[in-house]
Amino acid sequence: MGTQPTPSPESGARPCPPDPAAGGDTRHALFHAALAGTGTFVWGWDLDSDRLSDIDEGLAMLGYRPGAIGHTQEDWNRLIHPEDRAANHEAYLRHARGEVDVYEHSYRIRDAQGRWRWVRERGRIVERHPDGRPLRMLGTQTDITELRELADTAQQALERLARIARHVPGTLVQMRVDRERRVTFPYASERCRALFGIEPAELARDGRALLDCVEPDDRGPLRAAIRASARTLEPWRVEFRVRRDGELRWVRGEATPRRQDDGSTVWHGYLEDATERRELEQARQDAAVAAAANRAKTEFLSRMSHELRTPLNAVLGFAQLLESDPIDPPSEGQERRLKLIREAGEHLLQMIGDLLDLTRIESGGFEMRLATVELRPLADEALAMVTASAERARVSLTLTDAGAGAVVRADRTRLRQVLLNLLTNAIKYNRPGGRVELEIAAPAGPWRRFVVHDTGIGIARDERERLFEPFYRGRGVRGRVEGTGIGLALTQDLVVLMGGRIEVESEPGAGSSFAVTLPAA
Repeated sequence: MGTQPTPSPESGARPCPPDPAAGGDTRHALFHAALAGTGTFVWGWDLDSDRLSDIDEGLAMLGYRPGAIGHTQEDWNRLIHPEDRAANHEAYLRHARGEVDVYEHSYRIRDAQGRWRWVRERGRIVERHPDGRPLRMLGTQTDITELRELADTAQQALERLARIARHVPGTLVQMRVDRERRVTFPYASERCRALFGIEPAELARDGRALLDCVEPDDRGPLRAAIRASARTLEPWRVEFRVRRDGELRWVRGEATPRRQDDGSTVWHGYLEDATERRELEQARQDAAVAAAANRAKTEFLSRMSHELRTPLNAVLGFAQLLESDPIDPPSEGQERRLKLIREAGEHLLQMIGDLLDLTRIESGGFEMRLATVELRPLADEALAMVTASAERARVSLTLTDAGAGAVVRADRTRLRQVLLNLLTNAIKYNRPGGRVELEIAAPAGPWRRFVVHDTGIGIARDERERLFEPFYRGRGVRGRVEGTGIGLALTQDLVVLMGGRIEVESEPGAGSSFAVTLPAA
């Protein structure tokens, strides 16, 4: 329908119903009445006279009274939305030029209340002049306002769904399997691009695009799960692998099926990347296995330590009895051998204790009794306990106290164990004539610090990272210095359990310094 004010072969056709009186029979009038009941009426346009027949029916549909406007195309054009007139006229011209068989267009028109309503017009030129110019045109007009509103509402709902789907950690899908088992995805949210590298429109055409990126070994079970769900109408739950940019990823899917009237089955659900979840589950399983192994190891070591300590204490006791037997004292050679037995037994007993402590810490079964501990008395006590070892190794011991009565919050027994381990190592890995200094540092905020300095062999830079690993003793000391490599690992764990930290500075050939920092009491 055109927008030109003067009718011409090129002017638009305003659909308006033909006059029932012109038809001349009752059946024609009934036909018009039936169409009017559906919001549709038939129109006719005489292009030579520019008369729109029965325009009053169109006006009535818009709420106008009869005769409210004239009967020409220009009269009707004044009601059409200004933005729609040009497109409406162009639709008519395409039909008038023979480019399309039928004139068809939808546009907005103002009703009697001033609201814009949507109408759809369809028509055809039914008579032409001998020179081909249009003479008469017939068609229909239908009020589609409610349909447009429904379409707009549906479109808004789709847009809302799309916005929500962008934030869902997966792909929302509608999957359809027809009677010939052809799979399509009428709907797939945008995240399918990231999950599969496939556009939603491609999945809507052919679901095989998704199946093609599934790992070959998983395609059979995936198809079987879909068939089983279609047969039983039970929810479809499955996990399968896909290859995306050369990387293998796990995908988890869950959807609910519904049988359609045409025999097809439609599922609504989602697909999500389950790789991290599976890795987390595997890590949890591995952790549970490791925890069980740790518990078993702890129980084993605990039992074995008791089983070993009993005969070992007996051996040490007999060695001490033989050494001090007043009736049959040992000879000088026997006394030397008994001393070696006693020292080896004491070393073995200490190693068993350290190993058991380390295992308990790893398993989380180690208890700390934290209290206020004065550093100076504990330092004097520890130095006294290692004095004999220092004298045998010809190493001097000194104490520097700048702590001014420093106190820490710690387990006194375990802190003494830390001090003894550090002092013993400083003596063992020193040189004849060397020095070991225990320094209680000045207070620093909420922390208190003590340092064990030595003038020993030092530690290479590339070995410091492994220094606190259990059973690691360094490249240059194996066999030269007695030990198992447990002491430093246990020392670090004890310090950490007391809320502190241990740090080391060392230079090969010049000595080492081990600093322990603990919270002040």
